[in-house]
Amino acid sequence: MGHKYKNEEEIVALVRSFEDASIARGVWKHAEHLVVALYYTHKYDDLETATTYMCNGLFNLLTEGFKLDLTKEMPYHETLTVFWMCEVDDFAKKNQDLSLTEKANILIDLYDKDYPLRFYTRERLFSDAARSSFIDPDLSDLTATQRPGSLGAAIGACD
Repeated sequence: MGHKYKNEEEIVALVRSFEDASIARGVWKHAEHLVVALYYTHKYDDLETATTYMCNGLFNLLTEGFKLDLTKEMPYHETLTVFWMCEVDDFAKKNQDLSLTEKANILIDLYDKDYPLRFYTRERLFSDAARSSFIDPDLSDLTATQRPGSLGAAIGACD
């Protein structure tokens, strides 16, 4: 297992750079997405609030940090955002006895960016419909891996 994060201060610094949109585009990778999601599920009591912070932060980063014109380019993906927020929340709750730093390091080792393809076909996951709003998986039921209500709480948080 890798130890990308040595302490909670490094995680807080990552979140700060996400929130103020100063993180470089080349640094904002899958692991950083997961750790920010973990931080929000750790900080906020409910998944809906955590997901709202993640969505708002992503849009801010895209427009203010990466200077993207979202009318011309839309890298935001609603289904993936909701999916990952639910997965990270579920992981965090199952590992409550670990520190935030331990959770972050395990999380990024366990979940590669292709993990959602266990639940979705590539065609469905990367469709325009999945990018613009949450869609249910077509390979496996997400609710089987989620605590009751977690998926429903996150859907609509980015509206």
